[in-house]
Amino acid sequence: MATSLVAFTFYIFLGDPTDWFDIVTGAVSAVVVALVLGRVVFEHPPTVRTVGTLARAMVFLPYLLFAVVRANLSLAVVLLDPRLPIDPSVVRIPAPDGRLATALLANSITLTPGTLTIDVDGDDIVVHTLTDATREELLAGGLARAVGFVVGHSPVESAEAVFDDSASRGEERTR
Repeated sequence: MATSLVAFTFYIFLGDPTDWFDIVTGAVSAVVVALVLGRVVFEHPPTVRTVGTLARAMVFLPYLLFAVVRANLSLAVVLLDPRLPIDPSVVRIPAPDGRLATALLANSITLTPGTLTIDVDGDDIVVHTLTDATREELLAGGLARAVGFVVGHSPVESAEAVFDDSASRGEERTR
């Protein structure tokens, strides 16, 4: 029931329904979605810890937005200036513990321009980076630490490139 209430409230705020038909169909849809996807939404019943996670997520969102805007500007400069190199590569970074943390980090990486999560392979996340600057920022681990803050885990080990496209040019990177 709580899931349907949250979904309906979200719909009211974002959808701004103007007549009764919209309100009723929104409520019915929220209940149906909650019944069908109730087990998918929560792995376990919500607790006080869940509220803390949601509060930390609200702190994370502006951080992620700032990272996305900064990466957009940085990538725009690289793409508009032909003298600046585009150096695509594929790197592996350690995945954080837990499915939520791994999914949040992988999606955050993909949202950030210049990086794309290709795969989650066991304990690693495989990421394509477009420039050396985006690769270095990813390997610095700021986004991984922010995700660790959200889920309440300690930060993952420091990331290092395991392999990349430049290895074919004789430059190997190891863990």
